[in-house]
Amino acid sequence: MNCIIIDDEEMARAIMGKMIKSLSQLNLLQEFSNAINAIKYLNQNEVDLIFLDIHMPDFTGFDFIQTIER
Repeated sequence: MNCIIIDDEEMARAIMGKMIKSLSQLNLLQEFSNAINAIKYLNQNEVDLIFLDIHMPDFTGFDFIQTIER
């Protein structure tokens, strides 16, 4: 299962990344510090699972979900 992480906190991305990499059924494709770059990535890549921070400056996790809903 291909996944990405979106979180503005570097430490949170690092911890989540280590956890994901320890699980053989998950493949971490990319980490993003902001939702805008993640949206650009999703427009060109297929992802099965998104680990998303809800409280981010400029673009919340809720904003992100509304943007990618199809």
